[in-house]
Amino acid sequence: MRRSGFFCLYLFLGLFIVLGFQVVSHAQSAHTYTVGVMAKSYDEKRTKALEKFEEIIGKYMEERAQIRIRLKAMTSPDLMKAIEKGEVDFIWGYGLVVSMELSRKFPIVPIVAPALGEERKSFFRRWIVTSKDVGQGVADFKGKRLTHVGDEQWSFELLLFKVWAAEKMGIKDIHQYFDLRGKQPDEGFFIPAAKRGAIYSLIIREADLAVVHEFEYVTQEKLTPSAVRERTSVLPFLGSPEGFTEAPLYTKKGINRKDVDRLVKALMEMPDNPEGKQILLSSRISGFVKVTDQDYQSVRALIAKKEGLGIQ
Repeated sequence: MRRSGFFCLYLFLGLFIVLGFQVVSHAQSAHTYTVGVMAKSYDEKRTKALEKFEEIIGKYMEERAQIRIRLKAMTSPDLMKAIEKGEVDFIWGYGLVVSMELSRKFPIVPIVAPALGEERKSFFRRWIVTSKDVGQGVADFKGKRLTHVGDEQWSFELLLFKVWAAEKMGIKDIHQYFDLRGKQPDEGFFIPAAKRGAIYSLIIREADLAVVHEFEYVTQEKLTPSAVRERTSVLPFLGSPEGFTEAPLYTKKGINRKDVDRLVKALMEMPDNPEGKQILLSSRISGFVKVTDQDYQSVRALIAKKEGLGIQ
């Protein structure tokens, strides 16, 4: 939610599909909610694209959810201050790591998560993908070029790899063992190839190992099946859970339950509505699923394990 390769402007446009509800309604009686979206960058080009998109999605969501929503993009510190002051009603972090940090600090509740692909999945595995030139044993990894998508601080894929490396290889600081090469900018995994995703780095031989979101692999495999088959191998994380739920959209506690239910219903019905489906196509998000706090227990356990192991 990844992070990740495993998401369009990736997650950004995907997030704004869900959250860019800048309302154009004339229903003055409808309550207006503020949606705080964590952003790492907000340049002029993206702003213009989102302004056009927000008008479309805003009208669609107000007609079906019957509530008005105002979008506000904020950096991580500003979003946290806004939550603390009660200035935002719905919250979307930046991937699983940040989302769990927000839920640990504030009284917010997850309500929906994006689904990806034709199967509308919201639960994805993470893999180590290697070049065919690299052996499959951990001893073969020493000194290799390791790549991932996004900031090291926020990459859930890299977090999982660090825990795996500490438990299986006794490595507390992967910088001393690998040549770490993060791919920037991180806009997610909805269109990984367009952003030269981690797997693509293996194909063009600028990296030896990649830690990736399952959806990045599936997408890259569809785009370049021969290259993926001939040049890469998949090594699932040993002993890891089957998968992890994508980062959620949160609501703060105390929001009118009927309004929350209307918003959730409108989001979940988008794939079955011709207009909603067309809007979703522009983001590579294929739908939404309801989620609860329990769906993220495995993510929290992994973060706690990293902290307990003293991993750098």
